[in-house]
Amino acid sequence: KQDDGPKVNDPRLLSDKLLQRTAKVVYILEKKHSRAATGFIKLLADKNSELFKRCAMFSPVDHRVPRAYVSLADCPPDFVTRPEDYSNMLFICRIVDWKEDSNFATGRLAKSLGQAGEIEPETEGILTEYGVDFSDFSPEALECLPQSLPWVISPGELAKRRDLR
Repeated sequence: KQDDGPKVNDPRLLSDKLLQRTAKVVYILEKKHSRAATGFIKLLADKNSELFKRCAMFSPVDHRVPRAYVSLADCPPDFVTRPEDYSNMLFICRIVDWKEDSNFATGRLAKSLGQAGEIEPETEGILTEYGVDFSDFSPEALECLPQSLPWVISPGELAKRRDLR
């Protein structure tokens, strides 16, 4: 069907349904992400490149985070000779830079968490990514807790509370 209606040259006069909104990031005012990610390391595919001799590829579990080049110096000592040993090992990587003309960020391995699929490494990775402090409580904080154990709520206090057990 051909539309013989008046032609509109000004896009502001068009309906929102006809426009596809686009934008371009020109400046990052405030960095909200912790720039830490949990993921895996692997050797680069091109074995003849100069980059292969210096870097490994970090692939984050969260696909919203970019892949990153990490220095082989940050990797375990036997990673280059035995990369298959680390194929299921989780690492924490901190993004330090992401050049405008590069598809990949630059990162530094912060620590090795352990085997993927185990509860402790997975939990530590999630908490680190979101910047949650999971260190032990200080002695001052622990002193505020009841010292005589087992501690029980008094019957008077229990009567004032709603029991959700």
